[in-house]
Order: sequence, then structure tokens, then C-alpha cells
Amino acid sequence: MNILRNSLAVIAASALLSLTAACGGGQTAVCEEATKAFTDYSTKAAAAAGDIKGLNTATGDLAAQLKDLSGKADGDLKVALAGMADSWGSFKIDLKDPAAAAKLSEFGQKATQATQELASACS
Repeated sequence: MNILRNSLAVIAASALLSLTAACGGGQTAVCEEATKAFTDYSTKAAAAAGDIKGLNTATGDLAAQLKDLSGKADGDLKVALAGMADSWGSFKIDLKDPAAAAKLSEFGQKATQATQELASACS
């Protein structure tokens, strides 16, 4: 459980760093809101230590925020935010699932790719 939670925190921190470094261009406000969404998620994920339901709720909330932000964006930024919303929205932790670690790895790859696209769109 700690491995899953820590991995999600690392993925979120990576996204946050990419956004912080790349925020600029014509859609700065949306990029700043996305950065805040990841900061809030990191806080909620840390607070949900030992609480899978809480962590899944925080992850779902982040996906919803990213989806809302995609509606405010244009072009590459819109596509990147929508991709991140889909990635985060599709991830649920289920400790009874023997493939949870593999799913986390796959999720991490998708989230990293979407984060890179978002950082590029925000630069």
C-alpha cells in the first residue's frame, strides 16, 4: 500500500515540477490552475495515508479538475489536460487485485507522457 501511495505521490510531484518549469505562453492561468490541482492532490494523497478510499477519491477529484481545466484551454494544452484527466480518472487502487503493481507501472507511464505533453503545451 505504501508503495502504491508513494508511487502516486512521485508521479504527481513529477507532474508538478514539469508544470512549474513550463508555465508560460498564452494560457498561463490554466497552467497555474493545473499546477495548483497537482499541489492539492499531493496534499490530499499524503493525508490519505492508509486510506485507499481516500486516495482513490483524491485521484478522482484530480481527474475531474483536469477535465474541467481542459474545457478552459485550447489546442495542445486542451489535449494534454484531457489526456491527463483520462489517465488519472482511469486509475483506482484495489489491493485485492494481484495486477495492481503492473497497473501502477502502466499508469505511471501514461501519466508521465501526459505530463510531458502538458509541460510542452504550457511552455
